[in-house]
Amino acid sequence: MRNMKKTLVLAILAGLFAVSGISTTSAGYGYQPQQQCRYQKVTTYQLQKKYQTHYITRYDHCGKPYQVKTVRCYTIKVPITRWVKICY
Repeated sequence: MRNMKKTLVLAILAGLFAVSGISTTSAGYGYQPQQQCRYQKVTTYQLQKKYQTHYITRYDHCGKPYQVKTVRCYTIKVPITRWVKICY
């Protein structure tokens, strides 16, 4: 009779463990910690061309002044700020 009670109790406990899902992962084994991430502001610079119109005074062969429209190209650095996700 005692042997049958032990077998019944062990069968009930085994059933409870199977239903509750107790395994090594719930005990902390095989668990990988999550990465900690944050956002950081990063400023980079991009080269852009800027065109400007200028008027220059020139003189013809008779010495009369006239204006000439010229276009100049400048290369400038433009700051670009963006948020970057950094995980460690």
